[in-house]
Amino acid sequence: MERYEQGLISPGQIDSLLKLRLVLLFAEYPWLRMSVANAQQRLRESPWAIAESLDELARAGLLHKTESSGQPMYWLTTTTEQRSRLERLTRSFDDPQRREELYEQVRVAQAERCFREMTMPRASTPFLPEFETFVV
Repeated sequence: MERYEQGLISPGQIDSLLKLRLVLLFAEYPWLRMSVANAQQRLRESPWAIAESLDELARAGLLHKTESSGQPMYWLTTTTEQRSRLERLTRSFDDPQRREELYEQVRVAQAERCFREMTMPRASTPFLPEFETFVV
């Protein structure tokens, strides 16, 4: 079976189980437009985690985001390529054996993202000597 989720399940894309659940929800209902509050009611997750995940999915190009009545609204991207990739991901998720593989791929992507977040700030800061002078 071809790995349709490659590129989708990676750090910065779908890299958490919550993001996977959100993407699958939007893929199941492609006409759906949701606010953070709507998503929280459906998924029973922290509204802060949902807001962060939705924003990250929008930055990754999987969702669109606009303001409506002072709150952000999200819906599935309209690009044909992304939609077809998401549809194939949904079909893969429907297979119980593939589902477990997808969960494992998401866990690996999440661990890699956490590792990158921990190491990137250190790599970008210039070396600062601990002591100005050495006293004997």
